[in-house]
Amino acid sequence: MAGLQLEKVKKSFGKVDVIHGVDLKIENGEFVVFVGPSGCGKSTLLRLIAGLEDTTSGIINIGGNDVTHVEPSDRGIAMVFQSYALYPHMSVYENMAFGLKMNGHPQTEIDRRVKKAADILELGELLDRKPKAMSGGQRQRVAIGRSIVREPEVFLFDEPLSNLDAELRVQMRLEIAKLHKELGATMVYVTHDQVEAMTLADKIVVLRAGLVEQFGAPMDLYHDPDNVFVGGFIGSPGMNFLDGTVVSTKGKTTTVSLDGFGGTKVAITLKETAPAKGSKVLVGVRPEHFSENSKTKLKTVIEVIENLGGVSYGYSNSSSETPLTIQLEEGHKAKTGSAYSAGIDASRIYLFDAKTEQRLR
Repeated sequence: MAGLQLEKVKKSFGKVDVIHGVDLKIENGEFVVFVGPSGCGKSTLLRLIAGLEDTTSGIINIGGNDVTHVEPSDRGIAMVFQSYALYPHMSVYENMAFGLKMNGHPQTEIDRRVKKAADILELGELLDRKPKAMSGGQRQRVAIGRSIVREPEVFLFDEPLSNLDAELRVQMRLEIAKLHKELGATMVYVTHDQVEAMTLADKIVVLRAGLVEQFGAPMDLYHDPDNVFVGGFIGSPGMNFLDGTVVSTKGKTTTVSLDGFGGTKVAITLKETAPAKGSKVLVGVRPEHFSENSKTKLKTVIEVIENLGGVSYGYSNSSSETPLTIQLEEGHKAKTGSAYSAGIDASRIYLFDAKTEQRLR
């Protein structure tokens, strides 16, 4: 297995810049997820690594070798696509073995590799079955098995679960996590689903408009976002952002008045930045960080309550464009259309500059 490094990688289609100088280092054996909204460049970046697209500039290094201009078949990678792309007239065994046969591997080696992959993916009883007689999850496992038999240095996954229903996606997430643990391989996985990213990744790359917004461990991104975009994208539901105005700064304590909430004030401790009085800021609060026991109260009206069984969310208007989302505590007394007093724990609040949307720390 091998690590992967990108150095100032850029990609342009004509005059349109899609990837803007990405620097990234993925260690040997890491599971790294590229996540971001549609059109952010995550699949393009994966295709550059695979060699399916040519880089405009920059260097791609796999296992210590510069593969920027190396053919895809010689990069030591295997790719699993959103579409299963199985040969319908071939059995599971034949689909998994086809690439090895085309490359001239001896039959004994093909049998060994296919059997190993089938054992890992629990496909042993399905080797004689055709794709039409299989479920979507089973077909995706065959597509993954076709990559495993190549014994690549790096596995690349391009939204492999998008065609599956919700229950199958959960099951396949677990199977891919188990596969990574068993193989210990370097894996790069593209998804727009941040839940997939949080549950699968050793490290997450958050992309927006061809730029890396932040790179780190899932819980590091959750607890310590660099900007409004990362704070809102990581976490489900996303972070709330409330308009605020700095009313005073004393030492490391910054007091902010929340616009549109009756002058509610929160005092936030900042270690590095002291915003000027009158500065416009965004106050970030995650839905799960509201607490009825907090002394600082935010008064609002709950317009919709979403009961999901183990957890409930209340939605109300806020001063921002999106509704305020509050995770309601067990045994809550909130009612639709009624006033609600949500406690804010100042120690779990995030502060962002309203203009740059960068984190104030």
